[in-house]
Formats: sequence, structure tokens, C-alpha cells
Amino acid sequence: MGYISEEARPDIVKRYSPERYEHVKNVVELADHLARLHRADSEKVYAAALLHDIAKDMKTEDMAAILEAAGIFIDKQYHTGNILHGPCAAVIAKKEYNIEDEEILNAIYYHSFGRAGMGLTEKIVFIADAAEKGRTYKNVTKIRKLMYNKLDEAVELSLDGTVYHVLSKGEVLYPVTAAALEYFKEQRIKD
Repeated sequence: MGYISEEARPDIVKRYSPERYEHVKNVVELADHLARLHRADSEKVYAAALLHDIAKDMKTEDMAAILEAAGIFIDKQYHTGNILHGPCAAVIAKKEYNIEDEEILNAIYYHSFGRAGMGLTEKIVFIADAAEKGRTYKNVTKIRKLMYNKLDEAVELSLDGTVYHVLSKGEVLYPVTAAALEYFKEQRIKD
């Protein structure tokens, strides 16, 4: 069962700048590979990967307005494009593309900052976004090696890098990300 209609795909693609669409194609490609490898629902992963950045190039105030209209309130100190674009994209996916599946919506919503207890679809889209072939940051090679056999460890390493990056820039850390990192560390220790 496809979650995105054939008619909707060209509209989705048109909404991306050429540079953003290149990234999205890379995420879709890697996410599809990881979905097959980890036996996830490929259609759900595809839908989430295709829509994950649909709000990325919007103005922060426009994203905040869409979220407020949908009844989603994120503290103003976290009103940055990096935080708001995932939740906003999930609202757009639901309202404009009739995505009702919670796994897909959660994968879109949390793809940039993670959360404790992410499901398989969420982890795949999260790590595909973080490790697609266009990414060149420190530790991306290690994340790429881990994602094939140790997906949770790849997610943890990516979250750890996000926390380090945010704090090293003197920015406020989103508590959801901190909780996600703590969760994945605890899971690794339990195993």
C-alpha cells in the first residue's frame, strides 16, 4: 500500500529547491536501503523520507504559525528552523498529503532531533537524514559503518554529535534531544 499517491509526488518534488531535493533523494535512497536491511515497512519509510524536509526552507515564523494552528506549541526559545521544520513537515504531511499513519508522522516530526523510544521507521529516517552521502561532518563515517548492523548505536552517536554541536555553539539544547541521547545510552548499557 502506497502512502503517497502518484499524483502527489510531482507536487512534493516541486516544493523543494534543487539543492534540497538532492538531499531528499539521498535520504530516500539510503532510507530505502536501510528499510530493506532492517526489515522495516519500505512504503512507510519512503513516505517519511520523501516528506521529511518539506518545511525546511520555510521562514521560522511561518512554521511556528502552522504549528500553532495545528495546536502544537513549542517554547519560543526553541524556535529555530532546525527544531521547527520536522514538526511543521509532519503537519503538512497530514493536512496536505493525507498521511494519517503515526509511524510516518513521527518519523517526519522527530527526524532532526530524535526522541526517546523511537520506532524502527523513525530511527531509519533519522539516521538516513544524518548519514546520507552528501553529509561530511565529523563521525559521519563511523555512523555509516554502524547503521548497517548496530542501528541504535548509530542513532546514539548521531545524537551525541548533535548535542556536542549545539552546546559548542553556545545554543540552547532542545530537551527532547537530550532525553533521546540519554535513552539510547541507557538502552546500550542494558544490552
